[in-house]
Amino acid sequence: MDKVTLKNFLAKKDYTAATAAILENAPFVYAATVGLDNRPQVRPASFAYERDGALYFLTLKSSRMYAELCIKPYVQFCVPGGEAFETFWLSGKAVFTEDEALTELAASSCPQVLQKAGGDMKFLIVFFLTGASAMIETQEDAISFKLPDSKEAPVGIKIKKKTELRDRLARVFERRESDPPAADPEDLKTYDGALFVFADAAKALWPRMDIRPVERAAVFETYDEREKYTSLASSKIGNAVIDKPEDITYWLDFEKWRKG
Repeated sequence: MDKVTLKNFLAKKDYTAATAAILENAPFVYAATVGLDNRPQVRPASFAYERDGALYFLTLKSSRMYAELCIKPYVQFCVPGGEAFETFWLSGKAVFTEDEALTELAASSCPQVLQKAGGDMKFLIVFFLTGASAMIETQEDAISFKLPDSKEAPVGIKIKKKTELRDRLARVFERRESDPPAADPEDLKTYDGALFVFADAAKALWPRMDIRPVERAAVFETYDEREKYTSLASSKIGNAVIDKPEDITYWLDFEKWRKG
């Protein structure tokens, strides 16, 4: 890698690509998470690639890192530098996706992770960062900067803050408990996964919103199953922007999911 200075790093208009170059060329990348015991955990991490402005990482579904990020999805990466720079830090929120194409590409970039999975793709899980920020430190100086969120990565939904959207969501949750939709069991699990995606987005805007109906009525038997179908629903919903009540009905369409 070319010698990294603040001057030539700042000259790069695409901070995401510049960050990817650092991660790709790093002999070691370490990740810090909040452990299941609420204490800090640090371990080696596997950067896969940059695509459409998003930084993708690969891990095992059986790993503690995956379990930790499912509960508290915030992570910080650290790259020790050497001659080029002293230290590089990258922080953000981990968003998981089970998109098959993205997982296959990540597996080809990280064969050591695939080997740990015994060559079985179903044991792998990909995540990318949103709300990412970074800091690079050299002998002369240090800078902090933010990375833009990708407009193409499957981040789920974005709800605009309108009262009628909150009210429509509340009615959908109540109806799910009292009158569950007639659907194939797999579709119903994806439906409930989508409701959890909606609930997460809604709670960020309306903290007092009651999402207990969907929690009580959801068909998931385990937390891992909920995470699986939440990720699946997120990948099907994609980057939808929900700005009017009828959009919710549109994104809860079984036929649309089957075609997707």
